Amino acid sequence: MLLEVYPRATEIVAAILVGMNEPELAASLLGQQFHGRCDCRPGCRFVLTAPAGSSGSQMLWLETAGDVVGEVSLDPTGRFVTNLDISDCAAVGIPPDWLDVTVSTAVAQHVYGR
Repeated sequence: MLLEVYPRATEIVAAILVGMNEPELAASLLGQQFHGRCDCRPGCRFVLTAPAGSSGSQMLWLETAGDVVGEVSLDPTGRFVTNLDISDCAAVGIPPDWLDVTVSTAVAQHVYGR
């Protein structure tokens, strides 16, 4: 589960979505799986919450206090988040290396089957 791998970032993105009047997206995000990091190019910072290629053409800029702090892409129906990125870590109170946090062994076994 995404919430197990990146709990703080997931909770922050969900809270931002609620603040943007997207409570359904926020609720679905809290129950979504972690599908790894995007490998579309070196340095891509997107976290996949659905299998690669699941995104539609819809996306939302994540805004807090009038500033864009990240973005989410949505599935073709617009009902769930397919990937996310937090571009302004300082603004949301997470460390800039949040993506590099080591996944615990228990979570790795669950997510990666190892």
